[in-house]
Amino acid sequence: MINGFLYQFSLWMRIGILSAFLLSVFPLLSQNKKSPKTNESNFSFRLKGGEIKLAVRNETELKEWDKYAFEKTKRILDAYESYLGIPFHQASSPIFKTLPSSEKDKIRLVLKDTVFLNGTRVGGYNNVSGELGKELGIFMELGLVPPGYPALLLHELGHYYFTEPSWLSEGIVSYLPYLLSKRGYLKLDADELQSVTEEWSLTEAIPKNDQPLSKDFHLSNPALGPWFYSKSVRTQFIIHKELGYEGYKSFLKHIASSEMLNTELVFKILNKVQRKDWNKILQGWVEAGPYSGYPPNSFMKIQDIEKL
Repeated sequence: MINGFLYQFSLWMRIGILSAFLLSVFPLLSQNKKSPKTNESNFSFRLKGGEIKLAVRNETELKEWDKYAFEKTKRILDAYESYLGIPFHQASSPIFKTLPSSEKDKIRLVLKDTVFLNGTRVGGYNNVSGELGKELGIFMELGLVPPGYPALLLHELGHYYFTEPSWLSEGIVSYLPYLLSKRGYLKLDADELQSVTEEWSLTEAIPKNDQPLSKDFHLSNPALGPWFYSKSVRTQFIIHKELGYEGYKSFLKHIASSEMLNTELVFKILNKVQRKDWNKILQGWVEAGPYSGYPPNSFMKIQDIEKL
């Protein structure tokens, strides 16, 4: 998992595509408050492995977002540790090893009215590793993560645990906040939970050129970004249904503890948890070939997910 982290985060377009979609969903919120000269708030909290520092640089006028982001960051990482039994410090240590000592065990969140990368407005991107420049952090537009709509923030923080392959990690970090909430590990109110499900793009139309997720087709065709995320998260619904709750939890623990994952190794882990014809089950979804076990319109209603 970890050795591919830098590569994973260098593919910033994944987040840009998702952000562009979310920009059409959530309105930009603002309040008329004068920004102070210094706009970085510093927090700290303890997890199983020790203290975590959180630096929030807020360049908008909605200053109460700082505390909201702190509360959501602490809660999601607490939930990950409790659910997976893997300390955050263990999962993230290879990331911090590549950074200056001043950045050790520090999470940086940067909130802007608009987010650009190399001159292009992308809505949000992740430069935790420093691959995209010297300025470190998770960069987000206020319109994507206003108080009450933490989906993108929760998604990005999940990548400290799940990074590769893309089809798997993107699906997990989109789905897991919902699952953690439903199972009592993470406290989300109704609006916050709705923001998570809206991120899934369940109603996204099936494109004519529907390729398997293992091809990372959204990188070559950004217009298919929403479909990639819809397909990746619904793949997790399929795996969850096939494994059951305890089996799926075991699967996630194996994934979070593994290094240098690729699609072939993911299928080996699936068979280790529960031996099935996973190639057939996920054909059309992950592997090339016609859909077999589940048609492409599977799990396109929230009612289907609530049964899991």
